[in-house]
Amino acid sequence: MCKNSVTQLIYRIVLCVVSAFACLLSLGIFYIGENGGNEFSWGFLKYYTNISNYFVLIVSIIVLADTVKRVRRGETEGYSRKLRTFKFMTVIMISVTFLVVIFLLQSPLEAGYWRNVGNMSYHFLAPLLFIFDYIFFDEKRTVSVFAPLYSLIIPLIYVAYIMILGAAIPDFVYPYFFLNVSELGYGGVLLWVLGLMAVFVALGYLLWLWNRFDKIDGKWKFDFRNVMFPNRPRPPKGDGALDCGEETDDKNSD
Repeated sequence: MCKNSVTQLIYRIVLCVVSAFACLLSLGIFYIGENGGNEFSWGFLKYYTNISNYFVLIVSIIVLADTVKRVRRGETEGYSRKLRTFKFMTVIMISVTFLVVIFLLQSPLEAGYWRNVGNMSYHFLAPLLFIFDYIFFDEKRTVSVFAPLYSLIIPLIYVAYIMILGAAIPDFVYPYFFLNVSELGYGGVLLWVLGLMAVFVALGYLLWLWNRFDKIDGKWKFDFRNVMFPNRPRPPKGDGALDCGEETDDKNSD
């Protein structure tokens, strides 16, 4: 874990720039990829990839603003406390976007994947930068054991949203094959949704375990205290968290 506030600030500026660029590309305003069009359309709102990237940008901007405030106050070390659970949920959302695109929708082994600026931004760079931000710059032992289950809320709302659009709009073009009721039927879509929900939960608890894996009294171990209602504990004395500089007591972690 990197506690250095300036390092966090620089990284998060880069993250916000890349994420904003990815979101602009998704709108089709100045799409540079090989399949881009010239006419503006609201169709971008039906893609989970785009929606998850919008959440990434919103969370990243809020966390960046908090980091700027901390640096301006003279805090050289510490962590942002903004949107901790919601950021965790967004990490799961964008991780699924990253994995589904690679394993179900496109192949990174094809040259065209890497030539497409859209793929590189909202399918690859923005997701990975956001995931790494959580892994390296967020405080440990701060997320409830229920957070992976909370991560299902937005995806389920999205599925309901697509099902409503599909039922209400004649000849609706479903954004993904696994949500295509016309071809799979509601039963087939339900099976795919259940499978993807299992992926969400599995990823969520893997990330939750990472959040609980910390160096305590000089040893790396899982800390399962206060898992239901984390109280954001101060790292114990002797904590070996990476601080990207000289290690000092974190006076701002409580």
